[in-house]
This record gives sequence, C-alpha cells and structure tokens, in this order.
Amino acid sequence: MADSSKLLSICIPTYNGAKYIQNNIDIILKQIKEYNLLGVEIVVSDNCSTDKTPKILTDYVKKFPNIIRYSRNDKNLGYDGNVMKLCDIANGRFIHLLGDDDFYSPNGLKRLYDVLVNNKDISVLVLSNYYLRNDHYGEIVTRKHLNKVYIKKDRIYKDNPDNFIIDVEDRAWPNTNLVFRKDYYKEIPDLSRFYKKDWLHLYILLYIAKKHPFCYLFADKKPIVLDRVGVQSWLNHTDGPRIYFNNLWVYSFANSLGYSPKVFDWYRQKLLTEYIKNITYRRSNNIFINIKYLIKYFKYWGDLPAYYTQFAPKFLMPIQSLFSIRNEIINSEKVKILTILGYRYIIKKIEQNLLEFIHKFDESEIIIMQNSAGNLKQFVSGEFYSEMCNILTELENLNPVPESFKKKICKLRKRKLVPYALYIGDCYYFQYLLHKFNKKIG
Repeated sequence: MADSSKLLSICIPTYNGAKYIQNNIDIILKQIKEYNLLGVEIVVSDNCSTDKTPKILTDYVKKFPNIIRYSRNDKNLGYDGNVMKLCDIANGRFIHLLGDDDFYSPNGLKRLYDVLVNNKDISVLVLSNYYLRNDHYGEIVTRKHLNKVYIKKDRIYKDNPDNFIIDVEDRAWPNTNLVFRKDYYKEIPDLSRFYKKDWLHLYILLYIAKKHPFCYLFADKKPIVLDRVGVQSWLNHTDGPRIYFNNLWVYSFANSLGYSPKVFDWYRQKLLTEYIKNITYRRSNNIFINIKYLIKYFKYWGDLPAYYTQFAPKFLMPIQSLFSIRNEIINSEKVKILTILGYRYIIKKIEQNLLEFIHKFDESEIIIMQNSAGNLKQFVSGEFYSEMCNILTELENLNPVPESFKKKICKLRKRKLVPYALYIGDCYYFQYLLHKFNKKIG
C-alpha cells in the first residue's frame, strides 16, 4: 500500500551507474531543498552493480534516510524485472522512472511537482526532454528536429487517449520521460509477458492512458529532464534488431487494449519511415539475423510498398553483411571491421581525429541556465579560450589564421561566460587551421 504522505517516488533502476548517479541524485536533493518539495522520495534498485554504486547509495541513505531508499538485488533481474521491482516497492502516489545517468533540468522537478499537486487525478504524464550528447562533448540539443510537431505549451487530454498516444510519438521511448499513478500500474494484468521485451514502460503507458484517460504531455520548449545519449551499451549491431522490433511489437497491443485502429496504423507507418532514414542500429551485421527479423517485420509492414522498395534492401545490406571492410566506433574506439559471411573481425584500431584543444573539464564546469521561457542554455568560462589565445599570440606569422579570428578568440577569453556551442565550434575551426598550417610546413 502506497504511503499517503508520499506524492512522488522517483524510481531509479541502476547497474554500474556510479559514474553519473551522484549527479542525478544531487540535483534532485537540491530542488527538494530549494523548493521545499514535500512528499518526494528517491528509490534506487541496484541490479548487482560491480562498481562503487553500493557504497555511493549506502552513504546517501545514511545522510538522507527520510528521502532515499536503496535496494540491491540478489541477482540481475534485467531492465524489465528491475522496473517492476521498483514499482512494487515505491511508496508514492505517482512513480517517475528515471534513468541513472539522466537528470532533471534546473527547475524540472519543481514543474513536475506543481502539476502533480494541482492535478492529483491525472493518470499518466509524458515529460519533455532535451538530450545531453555524451558522444559530442556533453552538448545539449533540443527535440526541435525530432518530431513532426514541436509542442510549445503543456497539453491535457481528457477522454482522448488516441490523440494523446499519437501526439506522444517517440517522446516516451526513454523510460525517464514517463510518470504514472501507482494504483493504476497495479491494475495491469499479465505484465510478465513483457519481461525481457525491452519496452515494459511503453506498455504501462498504453494501458493506463486507455483505461484511465486523463493524461498530460509537457511542452517540448520547457524540458523537465535531460536524457543522456551516447552511453547506451545496447545501441549496437547485436541487440539493436531485437530491441527495435520489440518496440513495434509492444505498440501493436494498442489494438487489443481498445484504441482506434488508426493509432497503431499511424504508428507502424511512422516507424517504418523513421527506420528507413535511421537504420544503422536497427539491423545486424549478420545477414542471417537480418533475414530473421525481416520475416518478423512482415507481419506489421507486409502491406506497405516501402517495406519492399526501401526497407528490405537497406535492412539486408547483402554486400556488407556477406563481405565488407569498414570503419566503426565500438566502445568509444574507432576500428576497422572485416565482415565475412556475417562474422566480424577487428583488423585495425584507428586513431580518432578528436578535438585536441578542447578544455579538459569536469561536467560541473559546464553551466546550465534556464531562461524565463524555459529554454536551457549551456555556458563555459571564457578562460577556456586561454590555450588557443596563447598559441595564436606565439604564432604571429600563422598565415592560415585570419586576423579577425585571432581577435575574436582573445576577446572571448576575457568574458565571464561563453555559449558552449560557440566554444566547441571555435575549437573545431582552430584545430582545422593548425592542421592546415602543420601540413604546409611539413
């Protein structure tokens, strides 16, 4: 039975999350204190981590016993099993599934809290998010170019689950973007059939939104959370085909749940179009696995011409699956891969052309600010430009460098704050100029 004094349980499933989970929890604790958010608890379920996660969480529980609870599993339950355990032990009226490497925006928890306090009968909420790109120096990007519609104001859907699910599009794919009523979760029958199907949280969304159609969708313009990308180990050519197929399989339950047939029909067509554009991790490097999933996809896409004319040729990639030599990035290392009859061999590690002059900073050195409109902006100290400015000053005769660029860099060094995206762009251009100069004198 949920503790009536708890409004919200922030449930964090983790496995070897020591690298980011402290940042996540510290932001939650800061907002609880700053905004006096009563009735919020943090519940962490650990899937047998082998890193420092147990010690980190044990220390947190000692300091904040009334806010943080920590449970360690005897065996790894998998993602779905860990989520189900969290939902069972949560005490709050509402449950927020939060990735251990994601985190709330500067006032994100406050915005969510206010909506829950003022709309206690809401059944399910999909949060707005920006993405933090770990694969691009921690730069933040919006959802502006990801969805057909960019939502500028929060939306409430009463007795209109069809349009709610259509408007959600892929916003609920990250489990971090989902909040729902615990008592409605407990009503869901046969959840075990979704065990190890990768998208348990999507079925929770579909079920609750249909059976209790009082839903809330936060505006894209004002992000509640930041989802970290570029760190997902499952985003690979082994697990990708299974995981993305299961996404479509879970959404197919919309029909049996009583949604209008237009909902799944819209979703499957949208997904096919999106897969054709971004198919890299939706297929395997093994042609036999691709054939297996091509047959499975036929059930959902066999009546669509694009399945035959565009999807199948791209998905099979017969030449590259049978024999190819190409460059890939594996575990942050660039390598040359030889593929023969679906079997892959690393034949060479390649030195990546990374930014050489980007400041070696801690994550805390990137300052995130939120303006009155709700948009997030990143800034860094102007001192980050010191190295570039010093090199330019020493190399007065560096012909390839325009005088205007020299002045710009040395001027920015004196600023207190500089937009982070501007800094990264300047680093790229500066490196290009130096490589050009070294090639000239070499």
